[in-house]
Parts: sequence; C-alpha cells; structure tokens
Amino acid sequence: MKANVLVYVSSAQAVPLCEGGKQPVGVFLGEVTETLEPLLGAGYSLFFVSPDGKEPHIDRQSYRLRYWGFSKKRLKNALAFYEKLKDLGIERPMKLKDLLAAEGGLKRYDALFVPGGHAPMTDILFKNWLEGEELNEETGILLSHFHKEQKPTALICHAPSVLAAAPDVNGEWIYKDYKMTCITMVSEHLVEDVPGLKTMRGHMPDYPEQILKRKGAKLKQVYIPLISNVVEDRELITGQDPYAARELGQKLKRKIEKYLESRAKIR
Repeated sequence: MKANVLVYVSSAQAVPLCEGGKQPVGVFLGEVTETLEPLLGAGYSLFFVSPDGKEPHIDRQSYRLRYWGFSKKRLKNALAFYEKLKDLGIERPMKLKDLLAAEGGLKRYDALFVPGGHAPMTDILFKNWLEGEELNEETGILLSHFHKEQKPTALICHAPSVLAAAPDVNGEWIYKDYKMTCITMVSEHLVEDVPGLKTMRGHMPDYPEQILKRKGAKLKQVYIPLISNVVEDRELITGQDPYAARELGQKLKRKIEKYLESRAKIR
C-alpha cells in the first residue's frame, strides 16, 4: 500500500526579535531530508505546500556539522537527497489556500509532515509574525482535517508550535492533553545567549515550549545533548530537534503503514 504524504513547508526567511529587527532563518535541512528519506524509500508520494506557494529556504545554520553528528558524509547525503526533493517539487509548492479550495481538497492525502527550523513560526503558526500575532487560520483548517480523520501528523523541532493554530472544539483545543515534544528552552538559550554556540542576534518574542504549554500540551522532553526524542500520541508524532529526524522518519513510516492497514480493513 502506498501513501500520499503532504509536506507543509515554510517559505519564511526571518523571525522577529525582542530587541528589534529580525533574524534570518529558514527550514532545517536535516529535518526535511532525514525525515522524508524513509518515506520516499517506501515508495510514498510526496506533495508540497506552503502558506504562500513560495519555495522554502534552507537555514544556513543547519549546515553546521554539530547537527550531523559531526559527520560530513551525513551532510553530503542530505544535500544529495534534497536535490531529489527539488525534482519532486519542493521548490514549486502548492499555495495552501488553493489546495484547501480545490475539489477533493485534503481527502487524497494520508499523512501530514511539517519540518522545523524557526521559519514555521513566522508564516505557518502566525499569518505573518513579522507584522503581528494573528494566527494562520488556513493552517488551523489543515490541522483540523488530519485530526478529525486521525491521519498521521508529524512535526519536528520548532514546527510543533504550529499546532497552536488549530481551533478549539467545544471550548477546548483539539490537541489538549496530547503528549508531544518540541525544541527545549535550554536549546533556545544556547543559541541565543551562550558564547561559542550563539547564532541568534537576539531573543524571539515567544517559544514553542511556552506556546504549547499555554495551550494545554503535555510536553515530554530530554536534556541530554545529541539524543533523539520522538513522542507519539494518537495520530500525532513529534520530534524534539534535528537529532530526532532519522527516528521520526522511521516511526512516521510505520505509523502511516498502520493507518493504511486500518483504512483497508474498514473498506
């Protein structure tokens, strides 16, 4: 059984900073490639969508070898795999508004994946975080479909924050009390404040961990460097940071397989 996987990518190139100005960001290379590789290897079809129909930009920080277990070979393989994704259309994503309006809409897709990096907070969680904190309602519609149909939904690193764009039903957030993970405040502190590790020019106005806790998520995080952490709860599967990408891809593949099997039994 083959699946159609919708990959929702950010095209944002910056996040706002409390100190004023903005920080150049993008999508993290490994969170895209190492998660999607097992899915493409299984013969699944990948379809790409972004909020505005524009291509994602890879965060230059994601080329740092510390995110690859200091393996140049892993980075080289990821760059080669990203070239395959270009051939499949990652640089020509659909516009989400058009996808939602299309006949058949989201019914053809069996799973959803949102890769991280800081970028998704700017245009997937919020409509435009550089201008204000209005949530992206179209993201909420997308998430509601996959939640209602209990289709596998995967997010990693900063991307789980976009779950906050999902609406409330009967006065409660649809993911309330779900177990999930995201980038830790410790990791945010390292890249914002610690000499030698600092890559940010300042501090963001908000963070995934704080956003999800306020919404009612049950966060499960680990604080050991370079350790993968993947959390599953019902249709949702989340990875903590770039070090979880490989495991997330493998577990997402199995989760999709189980979904396809259960759907086949119903039919």
